[in-house]
Amino acid sequence: MPRLNKLEDVLFPVKARPVFVSIENKAGERMLPVRDKKAIVNLTSQKVLGIVSRGYRLVTNREALDWAHECCRTVFPETQASEWEVKATDAPSTGGHCQIDLVHNSTALDFSVVPAHERPDTFGPFIRVTNSYNALRALAFDVGFFRKVCKNGMIVPESIIRFKFSHQHRDIGETVLFEVARDRLGKLRKDFGDYLSALRTCEVPRADFEPFVCNVLFLRQPEPWKPNTREANEWKALMTHLSETSDRYAHDLGQNAYAIFNVITEFASQPPSNRCVHRDRHSLQKLAGAWVSTFSQACRQPGFSLATYLAPKSSSSS
Repeated sequence: MPRLNKLEDVLFPVKARPVFVSIENKAGERMLPVRDKKAIVNLTSQKVLGIVSRGYRLVTNREALDWAHECCRTVFPETQASEWEVKATDAPSTGGHCQIDLVHNSTALDFSVVPAHERPDTFGPFIRVTNSYNALRALAFDVGFFRKVCKNGMIVPESIIRFKFSHQHRDIGETVLFEVARDRLGKLRKDFGDYLSALRTCEVPRADFEPFVCNVLFLRQPEPWKPNTREANEWKALMTHLSETSDRYAHDLGQNAYAIFNVITEFASQPPSNRCVHRDRHSLQKLAGAWVSTFSQACRQPGFSLATYLAPKSSSSS
């Protein structure tokens, strides 16, 4: 289904409405209020976005975006909120939840992760706010890094700065507070650089690129396999897209895990519309972030074998 990718598409007005249940008896139909529930309604379309508890704290996407600017100012106190701009918006067509990415509009926060003689790439930070109207996702603010050449955004969940608030009045008041240790971001940048330096030295033959990416992002060939079907054609188109992306990064960056990293993050940041892709952008980027931190440590271990790493895992129990 088409997704909402423009900021104005997710800033529609919303309001909490009472919920009623229809009861039928011999006297006819009665509408009784459900006192511990309320409905969150899109006032533009009049569609119900979610049924939530009485203690649910409604945060509009506009309000969440304003807090994201405050988050930027807290994490990066040398900047002003006005210096951050929206670069990406992603939401399902229902508008039940969304993610909005903010990036700094200059090079002041850029950094490189390898020495200049090793063909460094420039990276910059971004802050993603996640909000929902159906209580399925918490209000969250994630700090991530993206490669400035191609805007490949990604999150490293194990080590990145994250602020998370459940949609309850006890957790969210009139505003939210962001606190972060001054030296935290510097350590994250160093760790991130160590991760990518390890990937650069890990050789990966070009023939392993596609199975590697499929393994990380859980891309699976449709089963049962039936040639000349719509699913088979979709899978073929997906593999063609993946092959072309792999060729480009192998040519630009070499046959190594760092090129794999860029294939993965580009795919995650700009997933193609394909029936064989079952995760949204945010979920794919979380998989990418989890992989880069764990694999960069694994590939530095004595006796590491790429063949063993890529070998199909046994489904039998131990």
